[in-house]
Parts: sequence; structure tokens; C-alpha cells
Amino acid sequence: MQAGDVVGGRYRLDRELGRGGFGVVWAAHDETIGRAVALKVLSEEKAGDEEAVGRFIREARTVGLLSNPHIVTLFDYGRVQDGARSTHYLVMELVRGRSLAQVMREERPEPAVALRWVRQICKALDAAHRNGVVHRDIKPENIMITEGGEAKVLDFGIARLLSQPAAGGLTSTDVVIGTPVYLAPECWAGGRIDGRADLYALGVVLYQLCTGRRPFNADQAVTMMYAHLHEPPPPPHTADPALDRLILQLLAKRPEDRPADAAEVRHRLRDLRVLRELKGAGDPEALRQRADDAWRRGAAGSPERAVEQLVALIPRFARAFGPADLRTLRTCHDLALWLARSGRPRAAVALLRELLPALDGHPRAREDVGRDLERWERESAGAEPEPDRPLALAELLDGSAQGG
Repeated sequence: MQAGDVVGGRYRLDRELGRGGFGVVWAAHDETIGRAVALKVLSEEKAGDEEAVGRFIREARTVGLLSNPHIVTLFDYGRVQDGARSTHYLVMELVRGRSLAQVMREERPEPAVALRWVRQICKALDAAHRNGVVHRDIKPENIMITEGGEAKVLDFGIARLLSQPAAGGLTSTDVVIGTPVYLAPECWAGGRIDGRADLYALGVVLYQLCTGRRPFNADQAVTMMYAHLHEPPPPPHTADPALDRLILQLLAKRPEDRPADAAEVRHRLRDLRVLRELKGAGDPEALRQRADDAWRRGAAGSPERAVEQLVALIPRFARAFGPADLRTLRTCHDLALWLARSGRPRAAVALLRELLPALDGHPRAREDVGRDLERWERESAGAEPEPDRPLALAELLDGSAQGG
């Protein structure tokens, strides 16, 4: 396949986004609906592999069960017959952004931002587990951070329905399913696997986000297996003992010693956020410096990073100065500008429209917002629909836009 080809009579391939062991992912255009999509095509080498085809179809059926803003949305599944050769494909929401793996390679995110992402991953896992689906490959490569600063879980290709017979951690060829660095002990041991295996993998991701390193490192799979099965992880030593306890509980060897479910993990992380933010909420100078740092990041060519920081920062401004304070509202204005420059002009317009009446008592600030609103209304007129919903002003001010 190449750019310009039309798959299934409606999906025009634009450019290749990436390829892996099972297939190629393309940015494409749905000519029937008129929207940008991601099209995942099973590779030619795997088209005749029964297990690979089964995994591909299983991904379509599994993701089709799930509906959550933090899980990539599946739009379509199809198969194209070209003579004796068939091509299987999935059509999914096109998520613009970076993988969490890429984010972590570039820089360790601020704790408040990292914990917000993990809470959003917990929402995705809670939705999956409630529908009887275990992901089985939670890792930074399978988590996307959108241009709007939201986390989305991808790649349910090896997920398993809990209603299916438990096959432990092995395929029919006795190959361990999953990525060794993130595999729970029961996956290595061939034990019963449920949602707590995903929580263990999430614990590894959270450990990395908080410390900048993995709890276990090994050159060989057998050594990694031994570490997961028998070695205690080094204490993470974060700034919050309650966070340390949660991470170590997620990494418990026995599933029954881990938190009961993803909802519990999310609630415990939310409590940590409240405690941490209240401690520093009244320091105006620290808040101003953080806002300035977000602006510098955006100006240096990282508008997505500026959005991430400002979404986490605005509730602190609201608590420290009040939601109607000019400092708080100007920070919301900054967020709107970086939303626009990160490719979300419609989200920027929605936020600027909400800001206008809130600035009735501040004529100069209102004039600035009105000018930017006019500009981005023009810019967004011909823009494609944006996958992420707009950020409501009230949600930003009380912190609920952070996905907690």
C-alpha cells in the first residue's frame, strides 16, 4: 500500500505513521464522513498467519465493546480481497500527540501532570475491566498524550475477555504474552489473569514517572522474570509517603495484595493531588514562575507541553486567588492561546468565548480576549473537527478538567 490508495472504498491513505510486528498505521481520510482517521493495516507477512489474523480481529471486537474518552475509539473494521490476497484493517480515531514513552524520553513530567495522566489511564482501565476486558500490555508505548494534554490507551491487540477460558500468560507456542518489563508475576507463572495484572503494569509505569527509572532492569527475559516473581522493588522515595505506599501495593507479587480495582487507584491518586496542591497553593510567586515556565515551553516550540502544564496549574490559581481573579483568568487566556497553537483552534475559541463575560470588570483583558477570539474564529473556520472535547472554564477552575 502507498499514499493515495483508497482502502475499503472510502479511506484514502495520506501518510505512514508507524509500523510494528503486526502491521502498519496510516493517517488517512474518511472520504464518506470527511474526517481524519488512523487506519491500521495487517502486514502482508502476517496476512497468512492464523494467530496474527485472530489477534487483529480480536482487537476490533474488544475495542468495539469500549466507549471512554481515554480509550482510542474504533470506527470501523474491514477486509479487502485482492485476488488471492486479503487485507484486514481497523479504522480508529486519529490521536494527535506523542506516546508517553516519547514524553518520558524527552523529560520527566511534573508530578501533578504525571498523576493526572495516571488517573486518566485508571479511568480507561476501569471502563475496560467493567466490560470484562483485560488489556495485558499497559506500557508507555501504548499510552498516547494528546495535543490537548489528555492520556489515551491504545492497542488492545492482546487483550482478553474475562469470559474467555484463562490461558495464563502463554500462547499456543509457549511465548509469554506482553512486554517483559511490565508483566505481572501471575503472567509469568501462567496463573489466572484479571484486571489486577493491568494494575501491576500501571504500577511500573507510575514508578517510572515518579523516579525516572524502572523498578526492575535485566538484559534477559529469564532474569526479568525472576525479578518480577521474587525480588522486591526498590522503594521509590517520592515526596509523598502515601504515593510510595500506593506504588509498592500496585507492585505486590500477589494480585490479592494489590488495590482492588482501577477506580480505587484513581481515588487514592486524587486524594494525593488535593494534599499536594493545597500545600503550595498560596505561594503567588511560585505560581507565577510556573505559569511563566509554561509560556516559555510553548514559545520554544512545545505548545502541547504548555497546555499540559497550564491545565494542571489553573485550579491552583483559582484556589489561591479565586476563580474570578484577573491572574486566574489571564492564565486561562494563556491556555487558550497554546491550545490554538497546538492545533486545537476550536477548543481555544470555545474557551475564549467563556472568558469574555467573565472579564466584564477588566476592560483591557476583555479587549485582549476579544481580539484573540476574532483571530481564532477565522483560523478555525476551515479546520478539521478536533477529537478532544473543549475544556470548559468551570471544569478548568475546579480541576475536574484534569480527569480526576
